[in-house]
Amino acid sequence: MNHLNVFNSYKNKPHHHEDELTRTFLILLKNIPSVQIMFFELVRQEFMKYDLKEEEKIDSIGLGDLKIESVSTQLSHMNDVFKGSEIEGRKVVSIIISDDKFEQETKVENDDRGARYDGVIFADPGWVFIVENKPLRGHIWSRQLNPAFSEEIDIHIIEHPCALSWRTVIEKLNILVINEMVSGLEKQLIEDFIEYVDHEFAYLNPYTQFAVCKGNPFLLNKRCVALLEDLMIGGEPANVKYHRGWKYYAESGKNTIKQIALDSSGKGDDWQIDLWLYAGDTMHAAKKTFENTDLEKLMNLKEKGFNLGSNFHVSYRSSNLLWFDGSLSFEQYIQYWKEHAPTLHQCKRDGFIELFQSFEKDGLIVAEDHHRIQEKILSKNYDRLNICPGFVIKYTWTSEEAIKLDQQGRFLDDLKEKIILAYESIGDEIELS
Repeated sequence: MNHLNVFNSYKNKPHHHEDELTRTFLILLKNIPSVQIMFFELVRQEFMKYDLKEEEKIDSIGLGDLKIESVSTQLSHMNDVFKGSEIEGRKVVSIIISDDKFEQETKVENDDRGARYDGVIFADPGWVFIVENKPLRGHIWSRQLNPAFSEEIDIHIIEHPCALSWRTVIEKLNILVINEMVSGLEKQLIEDFIEYVDHEFAYLNPYTQFAVCKGNPFLLNKRCVALLEDLMIGGEPANVKYHRGWKYYAESGKNTIKQIALDSSGKGDDWQIDLWLYAGDTMHAAKKTFENTDLEKLMNLKEKGFNLGSNFHVSYRSSNLLWFDGSLSFEQYIQYWKEHAPTLHQCKRDGFIELFQSFEKDGLIVAEDHHRIQEKILSKNYDRLNICPGFVIKYTWTSEEAIKLDQQGRFLDDLKEKIILAYESIGDEIELS
């Protein structure tokens, strides 16, 4: 029985085997016209970048100029379909599908290798498409793109490969469902395939919109990184880096808030997107920040949906040692440092005790912090401490808000608006475009 029978999965291959991924996708391609249109439009678009002869240009399946005759999987190059009149005179296209597009320049040509094709699609008029599936691009061997036909067979091989990304394919399948372009059994089959990929090949999922990330934390954070990379800061593409043990962030080029971080929290249906902006997080940054911070503008951010919090801590060189909540309200905390930030300086070892006593007196730390201070600082050999009177400006989008804005193409603009408001509240400007 043919493995493209919906009910005939492989008995000796696990669900996460790449052949099972090929099989399940080809079932969609074989049976659902809208999937056929989507897939072959992707193929046509990929070939538009080449200077093809007129007879090498692929006809439009959407306009009825191309029609699928048969879809098969796991065929040996010795199969009878490659020997008789059925193959004679056809044009051959080699398609490679991987997680990200295969970008290596290579020429497709006839080969004498022992080929076994993941997918074979015969289409009228006079086409045959050979499909190679490699979920991981790094596992591609360029000769795998070459078909292996008998020299006696009259065929014309298109020398350019068609490289597609699974992420793009899955994104387009999601769009078919989201835009209600399929219904009934066709919709169910596509949703089942997407669910199968979620379980067995989650790394192939797209992250072009929050909606298609399906609440997967890995994909949501990938989407956040992509949004940061879309920022233009000071007329230049954002420089996005990863801080080990923290998050991905874009460098702002500013001394007040140096890093712009965006990530997700939660999973499944209960997730959110968080913008993190840490101001005055070093002594140098604190002096600049508190000098220009407009307390009224800063507090007004709360009315616009922002969350504000202190981030008071001490550090040694570049290592943060201890954080303190203290007993001050946020407004009192900001007012305190507006007055005291200008005199900030490193504290030498012989001043540690007096320093922490003054902090407790002023409400920056509390009596319950004594044990931690003794354990983490006083019992160590630090010769000096940096005082870091930072604070955090945070904005959160619920999953519903993030999805709606992203589907409307407005999330990036909303992100930029929130960043600009935050910088204005501390008397700074940032150029975003």
